[in-house]
Amino acid sequence: AGTLWAGYYAVIAEVNALLARIDAVVTLDETEKLEKMRIVCEAKALKSWCYFDLLRLFAPRYEGNENKDGIILKKRVELDFLPRSSVKECVTEIRTLLNEARNVDNTQKNVYWLSDKAVAYLQVELELYAGNYPAVLELTKDLETEYPESVLGADVYKYLWSSENSDARIFGKYQLEQIYMDIRFDTFEKGDYLVLSQNVDYEEEDIRKEWSEIPFVMPDAKNVRLLGKYNKMNRDKVASKYVNVARAAGMWLMRVEALARSGKEGDAVALANRMLKQRGATEWSTNIAGNELISKILIERQKEYVGEGIRFFDMKRCGLSAIRYGTYGDKVMGIVKADDYRWTLPIPAGEYRYNTSVEQNDGWPKLSG
Repeated sequence: AGTLWAGYYAVIAEVNALLARIDAVVTLDETEKLEKMRIVCEAKALKSWCYFDLLRLFAPRYEGNENKDGIILKKRVELDFLPRSSVKECVTEIRTLLNEARNVDNTQKNVYWLSDKAVAYLQVELELYAGNYPAVLELTKDLETEYPESVLGADVYKYLWSSENSDARIFGKYQLEQIYMDIRFDTFEKGDYLVLSQNVDYEEEDIRKEWSEIPFVMPDAKNVRLLGKYNKMNRDKVASKYVNVARAAGMWLMRVEALARSGKEGDAVALANRMLKQRGATEWSTNIAGNELISKILIERQKEYVGEGIRFFDMKRCGLSAIRYGTYGDKVMGIVKADDYRWTLPIPAGEYRYNTSVEQNDGWPKLSG
């Protein structure tokens, strides 16, 4: 928690310093003027992204907790000791920053820069988090024009897990080192510390199966499925050039969920089925609705994003309990209920020791000294 808190706020401090000085930068021609605009848009988008991650990690879920403590909103370069703003106030600030960051001329030749499309993705993700489903639908109304079904197919999907460009990738963090190296034992032959849950099951024709799981026999002769994607790239000796942060499937799934939660179940199922067809998965019955439909959407998101760090945020956002399994996932060891305080990370002691305006999150001890 301490590393995350300090790391995100270090980035925010750098962005604040840049934004405080950018107006003094003189541009000599239209090219420089355009570049300055892009820098400002990216800076505000990056600050929004940091705020959003901090909010999801260090504050309770949005629904029912809008007026509880969120995070500290910092606009000044100088050192100051501010209280935590409410969760609702934080969402409003992030929304404002993202609106200011939107500019259709913010096009980037490289996917690891925060283009206008990447900013739009963050907007949709924020509104889904806040339960503002009309805004999600408005922001994704041109979904099938911006990201047609062709970007959901096998040829495009496989390039997500490579060092190649993919039309399905909206924003990817540029990576100089391989990731997921720490989940393996001392050699590839001994397997990994993490295996796929039995709850994540792909049909044979599902294009995600090949890339999301690695059939493996552990040293004790246990048949398991190791985590694929970046781990598969490591084993296949493919450079982890990109970490996929935003991709087209995410836009589709967010619109599907917003439709379902807005009473438009038929439209939600129809859109989901178009995606599932491209994935090679069995389409849903047109009769499903209500909680059953929401459950299927969340399961589909779990299958789509397995190993990408999204499931935790979905479970917290939707108030789901977490089942803790034993070795190989074949025995339930415990349940972390939806109202467990551990869903929210503790505020680091380094913050509240020097800033008396900040209180520790419920359930966590406040360290002294």
